[in-house]
Amino acid sequence: MKSGIKTTEFWATILGTIIEAGASEFGLNLNEASAASIAAMVTTYVVGRVMNKNTQAKIRAKIDQKF
Repeated sequence: MKSGIKTTEFWATILGTIIEAGASEFGLNLNEASAASIAAMVTTYVVGRVMNKNTQAKIRAKIDQKF
């Protein structure tokens, strides 16, 4: 598995942070609901990916134990 800077979770977090923090620099006026939606989307994606990777790792470990 990839780790750190090579993961999509890392880049999704960076992109979400840039959008949230730099919105005014790009001429975007994000209201509270939009900012919360972006944060929720990034959080949901990252948590889902981490859970999926952990589940896959457990399954692989069980398969490896059988062989």
